[in-house]
This record gives sequence, structure tokens and C-alpha cells, in this order.
Amino acid sequence: MQRRKAEHRMRTLSIQQITDSVRLTSFTDSSFKTMALSANLLLPLSQETAAKRGILPSLASRATIEFPNYTALNTRLSQLYGASVHSSVRKLGDYQVFGLAASGISSRYAFGGENMAEELCRILASMLFHPLLDKDGEFPEENFSQEKRQLLELKDAEFNDKVAYAHRRCEQLLFQGQPTGIDRYGSREDLAALKRQGLVDAWNEILDTARVELFVLGDCTAREAHAFGELFRPLGSPYPLDRVYFEKPGEIQRVTEEQPVTQSKLSLGFRMDTQRGERVLFQLMNAVLGGSASSKLFQNVREKESLCYYCSSGFSWSSCSLTIDSGVDTVNMDRTEEAIFQQIEAMQRGEVTEEELLYAKLALKNSMGSLQDSLHSVENWYLGRTFDLPGQTPEQAAELLMSYTVEDVVEAARRLEPAVVYRLKGGEC
Repeated sequence: MQRRKAEHRMRTLSIQQITDSVRLTSFTDSSFKTMALSANLLLPLSQETAAKRGILPSLASRATIEFPNYTALNTRLSQLYGASVHSSVRKLGDYQVFGLAASGISSRYAFGGENMAEELCRILASMLFHPLLDKDGEFPEENFSQEKRQLLELKDAEFNDKVAYAHRRCEQLLFQGQPTGIDRYGSREDLAALKRQGLVDAWNEILDTARVELFVLGDCTAREAHAFGELFRPLGSPYPLDRVYFEKPGEIQRVTEEQPVTQSKLSLGFRMDTQRGERVLFQLMNAVLGGSASSKLFQNVREKESLCYYCSSGFSWSSCSLTIDSGVDTVNMDRTEEAIFQQIEAMQRGEVTEEELLYAKLALKNSMGSLQDSLHSVENWYLGRTFDLPGQTPEQAAELLMSYTVEDVVEAARRLEPAVVYRLKGGEC
């Protein structure tokens, strides 16, 4: 039964350049009963504008002229068979990414014959182009105050999550003085000082100057995707997008902070001189090093030597960097750092077995194979490929993955350049 279903599953990927500043990616899959539409607007990160711009997607999507309050919007979403909308702010290399998305059932399941894509487009257009303003032409004070409070609470929660905090501090040090080191919402101080005056102009500036990445995903038609793309034709500015420029680090920067935590954190940051088309290779190298349960860091540093509570690596293609995060007892910090670098040096000497390579390949291939079971994962996959090979499918990536050899992985590991060692030491609780 499962085999018969798979044979009738129809998937179509289309990438269209609507204008020099607007690109549309549509992924049609007949196995879904839902569709998702999203607009992602990319602008270079700046410390001066990060907080002001970061609050805008949630503020613009909170209320519109057509849907002037939470009740009106949710009533309409309920009428559309439980459709949903959400906003997001992400960071992609040197860019702040502002997202608005709407999702719901596909039109063929709408009992009332509604064109669901058209209805979802209408709601998104209302948020993007006609947000609710007060008599002074500003975002309403109550809405602004609530969104600002929620972002400040998010900042506090991120500070209290010491795993995320240590990783973020390492990233800040790794890209100190560069846009990549700026938080997606700016600093807490900038958020606390934020005023609502000028925010409408900032929102219009985003619409006028951003690069726009559109997605129409799921059980939808080419006509519906085209209509969504045409809605954004007047927007944006055609500036080039690219990954973070590689800079060879000098002496390793070592920073230690103390906080009253029971478990200390050790985070290491590396720069990598990667070339276009090598993303999958460096994903594989990361999986062998510390990105999977069979990795060298997990098997040796955590399991065999029992030096830490966790130890894993993460790879960012958009910023050409790799970070290693671990939770350790304070007395084991020196030995853990030494053991991590020993595993990296072993890889660089060529000490990677065919078995280690195969396990890493299978873990990544399995992950790639399940991506297209979630529309959110599909969007993340293609948005993450904005800078390089935008049309590379998970199937193509998996095929390329399986072709790499031990020698390829070793050569990639030799391009790891250590730059930061950050320690968050536990003090008195």
C-alpha cells in the first residue's frame, strides 16, 4: 500500500525570478492536504536598525485595517478551516530576515469552495501593506507595548538558557565588529529604548529596499503560485546577496565569564574557507566531527573519556563557520578543550575510518530524506540555499553526499581555523 502511494506522489519544484529583487520558489506536493505561503524580506544587519526592524513583523501582523484586532483576525482564520498566520525574524549570515507566513488546507478540501490560496494571499497582503495605524499614523500604543514587552521577555529567557547564551557569546566573539555578530533582534538595551515613532517609516523602508524570497508550498497550483508572486512585483531592491566573507583569524581569542550556574559551558568557534558548491561536503565533515551520535566528539570526548555532559558541533554555511558546544564540570574545562582539539587534529591527519564516514553519511541522508515531509522544513531548506545552489533538492544533495570520500572529508577538516574559545564558568549559586 505504501509503495502504491509513493508512486502516485507528485512533486514539482519551480524557481522563478519575478523581478531583479523578488524570487519565487514553489514546491508542489500532492501528498499534502495543506498549503503554506510566506514572504521573507532580507536586509543587511545593522546594530543601529536591528531592534527597530526586529519588532516590525510581529507588530505589522498583529492587526490590520481589515482585521483591526485579535478577535477579528482569528474569526476569519477560523472561518478558513483553522488557517494560521505567523511572523518571524531570522538571521542568515549578514542578513536579517523578516518573515510573514500563512497556512491552511488546500482549496480542494474547502467544503465551501473557497480559493484558499487567494484567501491566504489576501490576509498576508493586509498585514504587509495595510497594518493598523492610529490617528497619528503610528502603530497603536497598546500593540507596540505588548510586542516590546514580549521581545524583552524573550531576551531574558535567552539569557537564562545558558546553552544558548554560551553559543551566542561565542558567535558574537567570532564575528566581533561584523554584522554576523549582531543578534537578530538587536541588543536588549536597544529594545528597551525603542519608541514607536518612526516604526511605520522603517516598515515601509523594508518593503521598498529588501530582497524578497517568496515560497508557495504544498498542495497548490502553478496559477496560485503565480498570483502570489505577482502580488510582490512592486517590492524590494535588487542588491546582490552573498555569504560572509572569509577572514583568516589570527591568534585564538580566549574569553572567560563567570555566572552562578551549576554546569559550566565551553564553546569553540572556527572560521572555514569554503567555496561555492561545497556545502554538502562541509555538512558531512561536521557530521563526522560532532554533528551526529556516531561522531568523534560524541563517541570519544563524551562517551569514552566522560569529560562532558554533551559535546556537539554545528556548521553554518551562510557565515562559513563551525562551533563546538559542550557542558562540563568546571574542573574538566582544560581537559575537555584539549580533547576536542585532539579529535580535530586526528581528522586533519587523516584518522577517519570508512565506518565513521558511512555512519555520518547515513545519518545525513536520512535527515535529507525526511525533509520534504514538513512544509516548514522545505522552506528552511530552500531559504538556506539563497546564496548558493538555490535549486538543489534534498535528493540531489543526498546523491552528492554519498559520493564523497574520506580524503574529501579530511581535506575539508584541514580548512578549520580556530578563532574563539569561550568559557562560561560556574560560580556560587
